[in-house]
Amino acid sequence: MSAFAGFVSLGADLPPGTPERLSKALEGKGLGKAVVRRFDQGVFVFRQRLLSPEDRYEQQPCVGADGQILSMFDGRLDNRSELLDALGLHSPSHLPLPDGEIVRAAYERWEEEAVPRLLGEFAWAVWNARDGRLMLARDLSQNRALFFSNGDGFTAFSTGYRPLLALPQIPRDVDDLAIADLLLTSPDASGRSFYKAISWVGAAERVIVTASSLRRDRFWEPAPRPMLRLPSDADYWDAARGVFEEAVACRLRVAGPVVCSVSGGLDSSAVAATAARRLAPGIVHGLCIVPVAGAYLSVRAHEYADERPFVAALAVQHPNLQVEYLESAEVRPFELDPRQLFLAAGAPLRAPSNAAWFLPMLHRAADLGATTLLRGDLGNLTFSAEGFTQLSALRQGGAWLTLAREFAALRRTLPSSSWRALARYQTLEMLPDRVRAELRRIRRHRNPFRSPNPVFINPDFVQDAGLDERNRHHGVARRDFWTANGVASLLRYVLLRSRMQGESSAALRSMTGVTSSDPFSDRRVIDFCLSLPPDQFLRNGEWRRLARRAFADRLPTEIIENRKRGAQNTDWHTRLAPYRPNLAEELERLSGSALATRILDVPRMKRILAGWPDDPRAVEGDGQVYRVSLLRALHVGQYLSWIDGGNR
Repeated sequence: MSAFAGFVSLGADLPPGTPERLSKALEGKGLGKAVVRRFDQGVFVFRQRLLSPEDRYEQQPCVGADGQILSMFDGRLDNRSELLDALGLHSPSHLPLPDGEIVRAAYERWEEEAVPRLLGEFAWAVWNARDGRLMLARDLSQNRALFFSNGDGFTAFSTGYRPLLALPQIPRDVDDLAIADLLLTSPDASGRSFYKAISWVGAAERVIVTASSLRRDRFWEPAPRPMLRLPSDADYWDAARGVFEEAVACRLRVAGPVVCSVSGGLDSSAVAATAARRLAPGIVHGLCIVPVAGAYLSVRAHEYADERPFVAALAVQHPNLQVEYLESAEVRPFELDPRQLFLAAGAPLRAPSNAAWFLPMLHRAADLGATTLLRGDLGNLTFSAEGFTQLSALRQGGAWLTLAREFAALRRTLPSSSWRALARYQTLEMLPDRVRAELRRIRRHRNPFRSPNPVFINPDFVQDAGLDERNRHHGVARRDFWTANGVASLLRYVLLRSRMQGESSAALRSMTGVTSSDPFSDRRVIDFCLSLPPDQFLRNGEWRRLARRAFADRLPTEIIENRKRGAQNTDWHTRLAPYRPNLAEELERLSGSALATRILDVPRMKRILAGWPDDPRAVEGDGQVYRVSLLRALHVGQYLSWIDGGNR
């Protein structure tokens, strides 16, 4: 993971001190010294981190043969051989060509059309002096970020907020609607960010800027592909394993040890098991977060709290998987003082308490010398996709008898609470359109800002900003993808609205120096899953059928047959209860911030905190109010107060 920033003059002069400001703001854990490249129209600044072995030979920013092309690339290429052959590139020194030089050559050959040819995880910026054109591009995953500000006579860009906030030409006014979206966890698909003057390059998007225009386009989208027809189920599972193993192999090209997040779920376990199989007898590190000893664990009927029994079985099956169990307790909880995050990233997180629970894993990966943590976050939307696609296909095709049989089979295989929720939803979808429309009309009149899981937004701000209408708009988008019930619609909703996750990944990377990488977000994996017949995901009540069958050769029975979900941050009450007075002090400080009190309902937050029970069992039904809603609102308030105090 490298970091870069740039300032391109599109009519204005380069302001004095810009290179120094960008260089300083790009400082981060494990990053090399700043390399500054000035040119007639501006400046590019790059700081290198060794992510892959080839990164040792990087000399970015890369300059074209005629000096007219300037390129900076943060990421990893997965189709290096294909690109080298297509470009006819061969290293004259017999040293491997770094990824940055390959993409520079790709732009020289294909210009903007080079972007869809790249497979991997990346953020990319290119200045084309031949026609005064700046290109910014990002891959589809949630593990890279790229921001830009299009000002009066200039465009500035960076892989994080901080360099842009360091430039006096860019206002620091926060975007109220982006803050509201975070509190509501309802991001839109626009390019807005937490700052009005800064935009976000979306998933699989290109941004082309000239002196007279700005154009955005998406070079890839999740959409149904032509149906893959294979002779037998076994052929589908073999094909799935082949695609997945290639995605994992690409992510094993790292400088440093291989470190994986491990749990009792199908997805992260499959990543770790596949890595261990490919590298045996070499060591693969597996990191697992476990609850604080003696903590009361708050879980629902379809969840489990402790991953250890499953991870231990995985380690027995793969002896070279060296597992460490990490408690989430810290000397001073992150929820109390996130200023290190704000200074490093310039933005708040969507789920600060879950981030606090997860941070020990990133810190331990850094201690091991790793720059990459392999995870399985997008597995639930790809290989482990639930059976909604099949149920929808049966319902829309009028195959009522088969649909009834599937529900009867699911009743035997799913936890009761999960089956009841699924049955309620599917029953709603089988009602006539006019009945569903009436139920939704009634639901629209419910006030989401006074629901059992409260959103702590100032009622005056709700009215002034039109948040009721905005929330209804988000609700329509959510209902649309649930109604479609397909893998493609779910992926489209999640990936195209992934700004919050991308910003959180960038923030945690800036704090720890470790980037996350997910084989399930590989474009080849997603395209493969979008081409599968629906019954590969559900048949005879076998929920998540593809993953269970494809990974049966590498996962223990305990994981394959596990029907429950792992719950995150289940020990939150034990961790945070001793610090309630400190949380009250933090909340009291918000009262002095005009910005925080304008957006947040601080008096209501105080009342909820005052009612925090001593007995963790007493919050069993209201845990989301405290652990999620209240702590998120407090975190956002700390961020707004930090902005109010001067972003230095």
